[in-house]
Amino acid sequence: MVVSTADRLRPVPVALTREADVLAALDRLGPSATSHNLDQVSGLPTSGLLAMSIPASFGGADISNLIVAEAVSRLTTWNAKAAEKLLRHLVALELVRTSGSAEQRRAIYGRVVLGDVFDLSAHREGVSPPRLVQSGLAFALDNAGSDFEVGAADWQIIRASGSGSEPVAAILDSKRVSLRGEESSSELTVHPDYILSLGENADCLARLMAAFLMAAAARGRVGAKTLTSGAVPSAAIELELLDAMIQKAASFIDGIQVDDPPVDLAQIDRCCLALDTARLRCSADHSPAIRS
Repeated sequence: MVVSTADRLRPVPVALTREADVLAALDRLGPSATSHNLDQVSGLPTSGLLAMSIPASFGGADISNLIVAEAVSRLTTWNAKAAEKLLRHLVALELVRTSGSAEQRRAIYGRVVLGDVFDLSAHREGVSPPRLVQSGLAFALDNAGSDFEVGAADWQIIRASGSGSEPVAAILDSKRVSLRGEESSSELTVHPDYILSLGENADCLARLMAAFLMAAAARGRVGAKTLTSGAVPSAAIELELLDAMIQKAASFIDGIQVDDPPVDLAQIDRCCLALDTARLRCSADHSPAIRS
């Protein structure tokens, strides 16, 4: 389980129990997010938005993913850095939703409710994930520092392989562990409570959430420009197509999260491809999609 740390004391965010609460929180965050203070990302933990995707079975609100997309889209228009942080946090929580024990998930969601930010380290293509090995009463990640980058989140989730090659994820406290420091050892010690056994479809569902939220962020970036009088007419069509894909994907993800049907990997692949294509055509942003 994830334990509390004294260096992260902060006011407890307001609980967002309805979709209207999320929209109200966005309205409150908007004026500060558009100010000239470059550190406005710090307002995100106290907004309550970090916990909006916690499953209802763990005490979260029954908020549709269309509202989650709206939050990312609107935040992107105000503060791209804060939106990126929220996007990566929500992708990390999607991996958590399908992984680990109920007790581990409850502990993680408890940290989120208190305002902690989680991030899922991108797996570098062509590089094997670090291996989790026994190290006394704990475990260690071999050579994790050279293969992954730790961001500014409070907690970093890193995929790894277990003793039997089963996929696992290790949760690292970013405030206490530096993967980049010159004096860092080749091993990172991980307590057993901080190791999640990945669900069968955890990676593909996290990839779907990443594609969905990146499309929402693109909607926020290009929406205002497209609606101006001087915009190219075809741009408005591309924006409508992107909107349609976001709405369709939101409904698709809602069904997966609520009803827990058998996962159709081919359908998820098609949805990710359609979202990425609509995003790229709408924004002309040819940066690669977030890999999960």
